[in-house]
Amino acid sequence: MLSECVDSARLAELARNGTGQGFSLSVKNLARLSACLYQVDEDESGARQDSSELAVEMKFDVGPEGFPRLTMAITGCLSLPCQRCLELVAWPVQIETRLSILDNDEQTQLIASPFDSILVNADGLDIETVIEDEILAALPMALAHRNGSGCRQAGGEESDSAKQTELMQKPFANLANLVGGRKSDVDD
Repeated sequence: MLSECVDSARLAELARNGTGQGFSLSVKNLARLSACLYQVDEDESGARQDSSELAVEMKFDVGPEGFPRLTMAITGCLSLPCQRCLELVAWPVQIETRLSILDNDEQTQLIASPFDSILVNADGLDIETVIEDEILAALPMALAHRNGSGCRQAGGEESDSAKQTELMQKPFANLANLVGGRKSDVDD
């Protein structure tokens, strides 16, 4: 079911039957989500690799308005970069959502909560894309280690190399004096 788009007729049938399914989904199959992850390894082709697996529970039913609904629970853990220090932060995924499945924009007027709905396009509903969209929507805007506890301290002690750099001769330091000296010779 994941690898194919499910058309409206099949979605209605799944909803009438109350079909449910649980499965494990590899994060490397979700290209947009993979681009957000902490980068540990790259394979020979330069592609990013992440071995994270997410557990997904799905159940179809018919909503009170008569439209098919998809109830989804996604759990797992993602490796994301801290936006303060760019090191790894393990972010627990715990998403539960219920989405009404609609065929067109006009049907959004007929449901109680149009914000919790998805539209089926001409090709059908791509379940994997819906899962990826829900995870991307739940990602924090700027994830950081809690209270900065895992981040390196900024502005620490100067190293010896920084002190040596300060003592190095600066080749253009006396240029102003030289230019100024010539200028006074010309003015006289």
